Parts: sequence; C-alpha cells; structure tokens
Amino acid sequence: MMERLMSRAQALAGAAQSRQVAKLAAAMQSMLGSKVQLEGPNVILSGHGLMKRWLTDPALRFLSSGFK
Repeated sequence: MMERLMSRAQALAGAAQSRQVAKLAAAMQSMLGSKVQLEGPNVILSGHGLMKRWLTDPALRFLSSGFK
C-alpha cells in the first residue's frame, strides 16, 4: 500500500515540475523572443546577445530566481 502511495506522490510531483518548467519556458519566450527548448526538466535558451541581456536586465535574473 505504501508503494502505491509513494508512486502516486512521485507522479504528482513530476506533473507539478513539468507545469512549472513549461511556465518558465513560456515566460522566457515572451520576454526574450529567443529560441526556447525543453529537455526534460531543463530549459535551454539560445539566441544572439542573450548573455549580455541576461547580465543587464534585472527582470531576467529575477525570473530564474523563483525556480530554484
């Protein structure tokens, strides 16, 4: 019985993580307009001048701090 409970809890946590990752990817896509890829729990951004903008735009740093 406990195994079923644990597997259900893991499934719910995985679904919640997927929703948060998709939410982060959508927010970054709208803010940056750059290429956003999802690979499991990772969000991969690519685009010209992305690092420079990341360093100068406090909104981008704040966005990523909520998902640690």
